[in-house]
Amino acid sequence: MIQLVEIRKLQKTGGASFIVSLPKSWVESQGLKEQSKVGILNRDNMLVIVPSVDPQQAQRVKVINVDGIDHDRFLFRLLVGAYVMGYNQISIQSETRLDSLAKTTARKFIHDAIGLEIIEETSNSMMIKDLLNPSEMKFKSWIERMSQLVINQQEDAFRALVERDADAAKNIIARDIEVNRLHWLISRQYNILMRNIAFTEMLDEQERRGMNYPLISKNMERLGDYAARISENNLLLLEKDAIINKEILDAVIDAGKNALSIFRRSIDTFFTGNMSDANQVIESVNDLVATCEKIENMAIQQETIVGICVGYINEAIRRTGEHSADIGEYIINFSINEKS
Repeated sequence: MIQLVEIRKLQKTGGASFIVSLPKSWVESQGLKEQSKVGILNRDNMLVIVPSVDPQQAQRVKVINVDGIDHDRFLFRLLVGAYVMGYNQISIQSETRLDSLAKTTARKFIHDAIGLEIIEETSNSMMIKDLLNPSEMKFKSWIERMSQLVINQQEDAFRALVERDADAAKNIIARDIEVNRLHWLISRQYNILMRNIAFTEMLDEQERRGMNYPLISKNMERLGDYAARISENNLLLLEKDAIINKEILDAVIDAGKNALSIFRRSIDTFFTGNMSDANQVIESVNDLVATCEKIENMAIQQETIVGICVGYINEAIRRTGEHSADIGEYIINFSINEKS
């Protein structure tokens, strides 16, 4: 339900036009004055007034004081959070001196994220700036790139499992950050859109579906995690010199191929918006789940380490299919509104 700030009457002027006054408090809060220009957007039979249609993003600075933060992962999560929420400048500060932990973590974050650079650094502060153009919302290409990364990651994970390739397994785990950084970027651009709806005027019809892209990218980010989990268990099997018997390994590989096929179809359907195809994606997961249940029953009869590792790999396969079904549900939910 929309919360109305207040009700104002329309007044007729010039015989053909209507005017309505704007609340003084809103005008002042936006830094507007007489003769200032505002944008009027038509959204589902509603008119939305925005302070400006200038695509340039207002500067938003987030200050993070690292005093008392002695855990690098906590600082890293704070930096990711500021990035995802759309701050285009992040200032890391200390009352005394930035220690090596803070500096190393900040540089790792800049390396892992997209479009960031250090623009100022002193003994007790570091300023990180977003260099991305806020008007360039390339959701479609980002999703396509992200989906291909996930597909390659999972295909390589199963190949390394069959070939018992430790180096390949380690490489797959390291590559997971590539999927994460695209998910952060998509979430970030989504939050920028939410703050300044005028940016949507620069998007074509396909790109405007970007409002749903964070839901899709979150599911793909999890699929990247599952590829890493498969590889982690592959490494554990190799470390313990444990071998999965051929019958179970063949069943696991077939199930993995099936799960990846479901994911591919879910992404194809996302771009077509075909609700019937989306429903088939959802329904196809039932067979995959039944197969995974059979593999689970086979795994518990194996020696402990094999049973545990196969169990985790099997769960990753099942969850890959289920997250692909979630994408199918998202497709139906927003496509039914577009086609009504």
